[in-house]
Amino acid sequence: MTLIELEHSPSAYRLDFVLYGLTSLAMAAALVFGSPAGSAWTLVAWVLAGGLRWTLAEYLLHRFVLHGVSPFKDWHAEHHRRPTALIGTPTWITATLFVTVAALPAWALLGAWPACALTFGLLTGYLVYGLTHHATHHGVPGLGRRSAWLARRRRWHAQHHAARGAVLPGHYGVSLSLWDHAFGTLGGVSTRA
Repeated sequence: MTLIELEHSPSAYRLDFVLYGLTSLAMAAALVFGSPAGSAWTLVAWVLAGGLRWTLAEYLLHRFVLHGVSPFKDWHAEHHRRPTALIGTPTWITATLFVTVAALPAWALLGAWPACALTFGLLTGYLVYGLTHHATHHGVPGLGRRSAWLARRRRWHAQHHAARGAVLPGHYGVSLSLWDHAFGTLGGVSTRA
């Protein structure tokens, strides 16, 4: 096993879901049971800000890094070639980025509780992205077509994958289409999602 693996074993692939799911639960519990009295609404605002910031980061990373910067664009191209392969960013890289780019700077600038809330929003957004991306390619047993939201996300992401070879394939948002609409990156295909 090397430090950076493009394709993961099923166990390593699922590690992100387990790690970020448990971390999100622990952070939620800390916020609910340990935060200072009277700070609930402020912390809820930081959680929402973190979630919204994640959706923008998801869009920007997908559009400019995964479709523009080597070696990431080459790795991402492999995902486009084999969309059902268990390809993803190693957990140690995502965890390092969340700590060094989000949690520590937020702690230094905002203090402990706002940083915890903001990071919780970011991590939960990342978890939603990961689960949504997995579901668009692999489905969700038991959920099937009962989720209209997931069906829309699946169609939306399929349009991104269908734009092979396009300079700007569009439809970069996986968990949310807001930023594609805001920045006009609809790829010239249907925008019903």
